[in-house]
Amino acid sequence: MADTVIANPTYIEHVRHFFEDVDLEHMFKRGYDLTTYPTLKANEQAVIDQTRPPNAAMPPEPERKWSQERFQSFQNWVNNGFPLGTVTPLPVQPPTPAERMRKDARDLSDEEQQTLARAFQGLMDRDPDDPTSYFAIAGQHWFPNIHCHHHDDRYHPWHRAYIRTFEDALRSVPGCADVTLPYWDITNAPPDFLYSAPFDSYTLPRDIHIDEDDPNRSYPAGYRTSRFAAKVIKDNVAFRQIPEGITVALALFSWGDFALANATGIEWHPHDGGHVATGKTMSVPDAASFDPIFWFFHANWDRLWWQWQLAMQAATRWSFRSTVTSGLTGFLSGPDNNVLEGTGDYKRAELQLDLAASGVGYALPHDAAPVVMGAAPAMFGSAVASRRMKVGTGPVVSVRVKGINRLPIPGSFDLVLKADGEPIGRRPFFQSTKPLECGTCRERGVIDLDFRVDADAVVGRDLTAEIELLAPGAERIGRRFPLRGAGDPTINARLLLQDSE
Repeated sequence: MADTVIANPTYIEHVRHFFEDVDLEHMFKRGYDLTTYPTLKANEQAVIDQTRPPNAAMPPEPERKWSQERFQSFQNWVNNGFPLGTVTPLPVQPPTPAERMRKDARDLSDEEQQTLARAFQGLMDRDPDDPTSYFAIAGQHWFPNIHCHHHDDRYHPWHRAYIRTFEDALRSVPGCADVTLPYWDITNAPPDFLYSAPFDSYTLPRDIHIDEDDPNRSYPAGYRTSRFAAKVIKDNVAFRQIPEGITVALALFSWGDFALANATGIEWHPHDGGHVATGKTMSVPDAASFDPIFWFFHANWDRLWWQWQLAMQAATRWSFRSTVTSGLTGFLSGPDNNVLEGTGDYKRAELQLDLAASGVGYALPHDAAPVVMGAAPAMFGSAVASRRMKVGTGPVVSVRVKGINRLPIPGSFDLVLKADGEPIGRRPFFQSTKPLECGTCRERGVIDLDFRVDADAVVGRDLTAEIELLAPGAERIGRRFPLRGAGDPTINARLLLQDSE
């Protein structure tokens, strides 16, 4: 309970912690959603009525009823206009041991590498019709089955369940019952063992997609996955500023800012950039999951989400909802949050959120430096007039290239922002060479891509944008894709404000 009255509480730092999971679940079932910022605001009077001392109805147990101090702090939050606030920085602590501890791939012993190789080879040797075979599980990501969950709220939960399904299959290989899927920390070059069999490549035992018009977009039986050399990958990762993008994303409290379509989201920048940096097979979703490095790559993005959940105190299915500051939690319920359609594994996305229940943890690498999850300043393009805002020193400009019709674009691409013809920003977008064949892609066929740049880089200069193709076969048709063919997108720029409250 709160021991003292908080004069200026904020939702992120204080108020969301006033509620225990059992209370949130109980009230949710009764039609009162207290789990997100907008829904708690909408139900503030019900909270006041139910928690007012000394005759509060909720929580029901005497020992858990709100103190007068906590009740007054909640009222202060209401009276102050429901300030959202920023998260208090938290140090990254050594992880609590879990049933499945996934290690940095660089830290595997020789014996662990050999066991992992036996597990991978065991899946690769299984009949392609076996649902636990490498071919069948990899085929759930794109071709031949096209179960795409990219660039929306389902991306992280879907891929968490996906790599868990793959790890379960690895454990079904005799002698590999305790194996776990290591992660490749993309801020370092891939370890050497990923360039030896069976991790270096995979050969398709049957066709997964044939394009009669363009063999560069075909994946017939006998197609062998390929990727760049480790040094090239490391250089590509640095060029695309993926480590910096990860650092920025991990410091953001809002699920929308951390995960989704903006200049700071971890999927739309570091993840997409990581795919094209790893190439060649990995550069588009078509056959990316058949390259064995895909699994190590995606274990890392799950690790970063796991790390973000811990740092943001959002490690349970109910506390996670407090980070969805938009209140749009539909992806956590209803038929659309079933994952791994067609595999017989209908794990609900909401159940992927409880880290303790999942039994999965991630070990820190041996050379992990002390890390502090910082709180980046909240930045807004607009705000209500009653809110105190300021233009920060060294003002930042948000540049949005708006209305990009990505469906005609054949594969992954870079959107390059230029000022007076000089590149000042580069945003990758990871997509199939056949986006029209994907229902999820068609749902979000027109997209916006954002850049945050220093004002000095754009003021008084002519802004233009170009689309550079990255997918296999781009050399044949030319690297540049015409903007007219992508819907003639517009360029919008605005000065960002910072919260001064």
